Amino acid sequence: MEFCPGSASEVRHLRDSWGNRVEWYDTRLERAERYEIMTEIDVAGQTYVVLTAVDASDPHPYLFRYSLAEGTPSFVPVESEEEWDQAADAFVVWLDTHHA
Repeated sequence: MEFCPGSASEVRHLRDSWGNRVEWYDTRLERAERYEIMTEIDVAGQTYVVLTAVDASDPHPYLFRYSLAEGTPSFVPVESEEEWDQAADAFVVWLDTHHA
């Protein structure tokens, strides 16, 4: 599926329910990580969140696909290159729109 800027929109599911911070348990590192929500984007019906670590020593944004199951967020790293490109393109459009 090719990305079309009109198919993406900003949403506020996590921020409206949980505030501007979320926690994700990283099974690889075996610890909980705390993140600030930079934005949430719906791309053709799939929701993504761009997070930055609360720890100021790591300024890089992270992109996760997410869903809400019984009100609890479930974060999944994006592994498909095509899906990553679509979500990243939507994030770039969001940046251009909101931080120009």
